[in-house]
Formats: sequence, C-alpha cells, structure tokens
Amino acid sequence: MNQPSSQQNQPQPQRRQLANWVTDYANIVNNISESPISYNTWAAISAVSAVLKDNVWINRGLYKVFPNQYIVLVGPPGIGKGNAIHPAHNFVKSPPTNVALANYIQDRITAPKLIEILAQGFPRIVLGTNGNIKGTIESTCILHASELATLINSSDWMSTFLCETWDRNEFTYDTKGKGKNVIKNMCVSLIGACVPHFIQNMNSNGNEAINNGFTARTIFVFGDKKSQSVVWPKPIAPDLIAKLNNDLQMIARLHGEFIFEPAAKVLFEKMYSDIVTYDSDSDVIKNFKSRQATHVLKVAMSLSAAGSDTLMITQWAMQAAIVFVDGVLKTLDHCFRGVGDSPLAQAQSRIISYMEKKKLCTRKDILQDNFNHVTQEELDKVIFTLIAMDYITEVASGRGKLYKFIGRNGRP
Repeated sequence: MNQPSSQQNQPQPQRRQLANWVTDYANIVNNISESPISYNTWAAISAVSAVLKDNVWINRGLYKVFPNQYIVLVGPPGIGKGNAIHPAHNFVKSPPTNVALANYIQDRITAPKLIEILAQGFPRIVLGTNGNIKGTIESTCILHASELATLINSSDWMSTFLCETWDRNEFTYDTKGKGKNVIKNMCVSLIGACVPHFIQNMNSNGNEAINNGFTARTIFVFGDKKSQSVVWPKPIAPDLIAKLNNDLQMIARLHGEFIFEPAAKVLFEKMYSDIVTYDSDSDVIKNFKSRQATHVLKVAMSLSAAGSDTLMITQWAMQAAIVFVDGVLKTLDHCFRGVGDSPLAQAQSRIISYMEKKKLCTRKDILQDNFNHVTQEELDKVIFTLIAMDYITEVASGRGKLYKFIGRNGRP
C-alpha cells in the first residue's frame, strides 16, 4: 500500500501538453506493446479515474456519481494483462513529485481489513498551484488485483462488499471485539486481471457473483490474442513520459461538479432510452444493462477530465464512453461462457470457443482435441443443444457429417 508523502519544493505541472491523456497514452503504448489495444485503453481510463477519486462528480438528483470504476482485464495467460496495467498505473504511483496520486491497496486483503483501512483513512492531498498539502483524511483507494481470484476469494463476502463500495460513499461495519468501523466519503476503484476460467468459477458459484451485482458493476474487458508481435520492445520516449506525468498531475487537481454540453445531453438521453432488456438476454447481460448508464457517465467523466480542465462532458467524450461501454457489453457473454446451473455449462463453453476458432470440424475432431474436458455422451448433448440454439449447423461433405460454427441466430 502506497502512502502519500510531502511534495513541498517539487516541480509543478504547467499547462496541458497532450490532447487527451487516455487516447494519447493508448496510442503511444499501442505502438510498442503486444497487449490487446482494448486493454491499453481501459488501463488508461482506470488510471485517470483513480487520480480523480471523489474530487469530481455528476449530480443525479438524489445522489452523485463519482468516477471510480471496477475494470478487470480478462484473457488467457501471457496475453499481456499485466503489461497493460502496470505502465499506465506507474504514472499514478510514481510521478516526479514522488507523491502517489492515488492510494493503492494490493489484492491480498480481506474484507474486514479493507474496511479497517478505509475507516482509518489516508492523508488527503489537495494539489494546489503551490504544491502544498492541505491535510484532511480521505477514504479513497484503488484495489490492484493482479489476480482477481486472490481478492474475491479472500473473504466469503468480498464481492458483496465491493458492490457497496461502488455504489455508496458511507459504510458502517460492526465488529465482534473492536467496536464499529464507520467509513465516510468512501470512493473505491479496482483494476484487476483474471483468466476466463476464473470467471466461470467465481466464488465457487458463478451465479453468486452475477446475482449479487458485482459483475453488473464491473467492466470486464475481454481479449483472446495479442495485438502484435514485438520482439524488441522499446520504452516510452522521455519527452512523452514528461508530458504524460505533467497532464496526469493536472487531472489530479480537478475538483467540482461536471456539467454537460447540450449535444452530450442529447446523446446520453438517446442511449438511456435505448437500453432495453430482452428475454433472450443472459443474466449477466440483464444485470449489466441495469448499470450501463452509470458506467457511461463514469467513463465520460474520465475521458473529459483526460482532455480538459473545464469539467464539461463534451459530445466527443459522451460518444466515446457510449462506444467503449457498448463494446464491453458485446463481449460479456463471451467472458461468462460456462457460468450457469447446468452441469454441462463449462463443457458447452469450451466447445463453443473451440468451434468458433475451427469454424468447420467433425465430431471426431472435437472429441480428439477436447477429450480431457468432455466425454462422448456429454459432447453429443452439447452438439444437440448448440444446433437447437443456432450456434452450429450440420453440413454434409465427403468426410461425412461436419459441424459448422455460425454464431447465435446465424450471427458469428
């Protein structure tokens, strides 16, 4: 956990040197990184939301929306999840002032201990033009879960507690021997990573995390392959590092309520009215849609703050936020394949992923390549189900019966 310290007599940022911290950072890193492009973009959004803390907000009548976000990169081992998270958050942890711009808590922590730390609070640093510290206490932090499993499984009710920290800014917890912990002005973010298999077994019961709302509050960014092959990766150029450091410190200085450009309000109103749940939607999709508008507002704040000091949600920021969140929504079912009550759920998930890559194969092909994960009897049940769901179709050929992947309702 990094505690802030004094930054007297340290060099102070001047004016913005980048068009937008998120997009400029992502463009810089995408040229030298193998991580999926979406990973780098969301890692940048996470870094900005972390430094904003609860210093900015959007007024929603009876409550405020703060920019804290739960962002989890999902993909197979070695795809570059850590390589996306660490460079972006190193700008938050180690700026030239030697004062971390956010309070980091690592994933090896239980829910009661996390509550204790938040109740105790951190020294609040207000970055003024002279760099002075104006001491009060804040209960803001970002949880860094390089392995989401470590954090979620640290306590039986960790995912439930994280639902509270996403929604609320006050929390009271009664302990058996230590009295009552009261948290005021709570604002918790999360940046994490996991493999798809963990999501399918979250809390030993995938539906628990879905039904208690943790997945609805989390941006799961799915990737299944590297963006490119970089044999000799290069560091970020020193002049670009200086610009990124400068602008992130200016973002950390922002304070106040966001307002909207008229065109941004129109975009949000249309998006809000277009959110519709269908009977065919999976549980994870339905629950995410219930928080979709709030996700858009949180991302829009980060994108606007990344480009300007005006505390104005611009048309561009709103449109980009809508697109980014919609992209997450479109891959949620892919992330959560294998989550369900059916004993065949995980086998079905594996076969769908296999056929999605193969496109066309025989039953023998499927069985040979997946014999450690599915029996012949289970495979027959899965094939029957996938045909009924229009995920695959039978095709006659000289090799005999083939199965062709077509995607749900004929949409790959």
